[in-house]
Amino acid sequence: MIKGFILIKSKNVRSINSQLIPNHLVKELNVSKISDDLNKNLLKDGYLFIRNVYKKDDIKNAKNRILKHLYEVGEVKKPYSDGIFSGVSNRKELYPNIVELGKFWRKISESNQLRKVINGKEIINVFENIFKEKVNHFSFAWLRAVIKGKASPLHIDHPYMNRGTDKLLTCWTPLSSIKKNEGTLFVLNNSHKWIDIKKKFLNHDIDLNPSIPGHITENTLDLVSRKKSYFLTSDFEPGDCLIFGMFMIHGSFDNNTSIGKIRLSCDTRFQPYSEPMDHRFSGINPSAHKGLGYSCLSSSAPLTENVINK
Repeated sequence: MIKGFILIKSKNVRSINSQLIPNHLVKELNVSKISDDLNKNLLKDGYLFIRNVYKKDDIKNAKNRILKHLYEVGEVKKPYSDGIFSGVSNRKELYPNIVELGKFWRKISESNQLRKVINGKEIINVFENIFKEKVNHFSFAWLRAVIKGKASPLHIDHPYMNRGTDKLLTCWTPLSSIKKNEGTLFVLNNSHKWIDIKKKFLNHDIDLNPSIPGHITENTLDLVSRKKSYFLTSDFEPGDCLIFGMFMIHGSFDNNTSIGKIRLSCDTRFQPYSEPMDHRFSGINPSAHKGLGYSCLSSSAPLTENVINK
């Protein structure tokens, strides 16, 4: 097993669960242009990293709408547009149970400002370019607010949303500038081709088999070493997006912010319109995992309870 667990003192480092990631294992994502053959790039790399897809004003409006809601429950300092965690919360006083917390997060996730970005014409055009046909998307959105601390575990998306088409794609959208030490998303190079991982998780449904983990339990650096791989990421800016398939291994670095910055991002899923859709994440009132709706997301809980974001 690779050693390397350290106390993170410097804020300008990349780590996973406080385990320092060596610089030589972190490389830049290849940038695709909207004018490229996107399907070809996706098949080759397993992902598409495209800059300036969204209008920056639309991103700003969506971000400020989210932060205003967090400010109203005491979780963001003034001015709320800076997105600095206050260290306190009265979210549970206003929304005292899991159902009410889910309704609160749904209200934010379904705001017109956010939907104009994540379901808007700009990103629709990108996916129509990929699929070469009309596209559809989940109505459920995975909005994340990540404070300083640990972030999402290493995983592939297949076990979480595999009751529809196998042509489903994830689109990760940063809602502010996110530097590499502030919890950026990463993918592992060529991991979409790793047959052993695909075989292990193929047809695994976490809602049907909750006793079996949906995430990868092997230490991330051990896996990277075993596969002779490396991390691919970037400093993300408003307007960027990262697209990948259901078997691309990904996660996020710890948010090692030195100023208390909240990392905001949103995951959405797109597919060809002609393909069947996972019913858990579609329709007016998507049931999501275990029928919990937006309550299934850790971000629906107060940020004070959300040091480890899943």
